[in-house]
Amino acid sequence: MASNQSLAPGAFTVNSDTADIGFRNKTFVIPFKATVHVEFKRVRIGGGYSISYTRIGPFQPTRYASDIAGYSIDRSSIFMKHYFGMIGAMVYRYEEYALSVDANIGGYSLGNGFAKNLMKKSVYVNLGVSAEREFSEYFRVFIRPSYEIKSYKLSIPETTQTLRHNINGFYVNAGVTYRLPELRRCFLKSCHAQINHVHGNREYRSRRHPFYKKQNPHYGENYPELIKYKGKNKKKLSPY
Repeated sequence: MASNQSLAPGAFTVNSDTADIGFRNKTFVIPFKATVHVEFKRVRIGGGYSISYTRIGPFQPTRYASDIAGYSIDRSSIFMKHYFGMIGAMVYRYEEYALSVDANIGGYSLGNGFAKNLMKKSVYVNLGVSAEREFSEYFRVFIRPSYEIKSYKLSIPETTQTLRHNINGFYVNAGVTYRLPELRRCFLKSCHAQINHVHGNREYRSRRHPFYKKQNPHYGENYPELIKYKGKNKKKLSPY
């Protein structure tokens, strides 16, 4: 639309139909996340909750950087919460190492300080790949890089217009997984069985292995190197 208004010093004009003006910033996040799932062979189904300390950096224009100044919001740090369902599967396994893929799909909250009545949030999706190392049938450690997609539309008061905000991000999580044992631990302190076994008419798991150490029927697996070859003994020609 044509206008006869003069421009103030330092101002400039753009075509409102084609100008793509936006702002972008870098955000630092420390996430704390817990999930619960059940496994059917290779498939995992469950859900979880996370809370993240999020520090929001200054915003810089994506175009016309020499003409448009950046800005910072008053509240530079927030606690963001996520609640989600999870579905995934193990896609590769080699001995005690495994590779899994999964998706977290759900909602999120930006915490206090936001005009939530003016916001219309999207569903958030987090896609990740987990590299896992199994120490026993009950305990494993993992590292999970992932990419997260979420956004919201902010209504401008007294208008019908909205502003879209994308909050996408790349994350790297590290943690542990603990599987609830199906069997009770053997009650006999003198029992040396290294695998699941029966006393009477009831089955028990081995008491010789902490939860982070695998059960194995092969005697000596816990001590693959003979004592006579360890420490000071390894310097003796004939220790026994």
